Amino acid sequence: MELKENIQDAKNHMSAWWDHEIINRPIIGYTYRKFNFKSSVPYSSWDLAKNNDAIEIIYDKFIRNSTNQKWGAEMFPNFWPNYGPGIMAAVFGCEPEYKNSTVWFHHPISLDDIVPLLESAQLNSNNKWYARLLQVTQFVAERSNGQFSVGMSDIGGVLDILSSFLGPTEIIIAMRRNPGIIDTCRSIILEKLINVYDDLQNIIDNYNLGCNGWLNVWCPKRYYTIQCDFAAMLSPKYFKRFALPDIITQAEHLDYAIYHLDGPNEIPHIADLLAEPSITGIQWVPGIGQPSTESEKWFPLYNKIQDAEKNLVLDCSPFGISYLYKKLKPVGLFVRTYTLNRIIAKMYLPKFIKGWGDFFGRKPSKLGEDMMIVKNKFRLKIMNAAHSM
Repeated sequence: MELKENIQDAKNHMSAWWDHEIINRPIIGYTYRKFNFKSSVPYSSWDLAKNNDAIEIIYDKFIRNSTNQKWGAEMFPNFWPNYGPGIMAAVFGCEPEYKNSTVWFHHPISLDDIVPLLESAQLNSNNKWYARLLQVTQFVAERSNGQFSVGMSDIGGVLDILSSFLGPTEIIIAMRRNPGIIDTCRSIILEKLINVYDDLQNIIDNYNLGCNGWLNVWCPKRYYTIQCDFAAMLSPKYFKRFALPDIITQAEHLDYAIYHLDGPNEIPHIADLLAEPSITGIQWVPGIGQPSTESEKWFPLYNKIQDAEKNLVLDCSPFGISYLYKKLKPVGLFVRTYTLNRIIAKMYLPKFIKGWGDFFGRKPSKLGEDMMIVKNKFRLKIMNAAHSM
């Protein structure tokens, strides 16, 4: 079974990228369907969230689907146990609910009861979700045989996990009136989150598979895509006080760290993130309703990130990928795209990856916002189709 050609070359390129180096070309990721209907099978990364213990069936679907997929350049076939963003909340006792193509975590509890609840979560075989995460990771890792990466489950961010139990309004009020209780909750969550990360990655390390996660950025050493979606609701002052210290603690625990910058409301925190030496890079997501990744609107942000000598991870439509490589510094840049077939990939990929992008990948059209909206919708359609593979 060979799911990806030249996988060792891709690992070598990625190893250099993490250290802000280039071997012989910039790194890039792309994927498309081969349309081998004999191996085609309906598969979604949400299958495990919908059927929590059907790992044998879902693993088989993943393999068959990955066989029917071209994993180009530094794009890896990657199985990550997807039980929903912030599955660590389930380890603390919140039962996840799959609904409307995502997973919801909602376990309302009073401020008086939150600390005892968090403290009561034990990381042992009696904890259903902790045990499930270990078992599923073990099942997949021992079958990989180096042909695909095994990713960390999306365990989530500290304040995001807390918000599964306390609503955002209650958390922010407590930050003002009773910050000590928020600090206690953060401390408990952070300690157990790091322990769960280590327990899961130790399993993966036993099979010499490197490190990966939901972002699908392979690494030879330990990293994680740190996130705090709750930060979009925080002022810079509160971000520094209640979010940044936990982000730094996580990053310092790792060899490398990527921060998931999710939408314009997190941009006010970028200076603090870029000033932190333990954060290796930034993944930027514009968010639905915003101009697409290749829009000129975001280039001041990209320039700040690159001027700080941080790595930059972007997903975009095939229309804009060559343009991004022309406009941005190649060192530390990783742009991925999802195309429908080999012809589209050939048309829009940059010349350095044997595409025709120097011709087709010109500056995005200035015909107006309507064209940008059309491109953004096409990008989302392709990415959603790819993520459902």
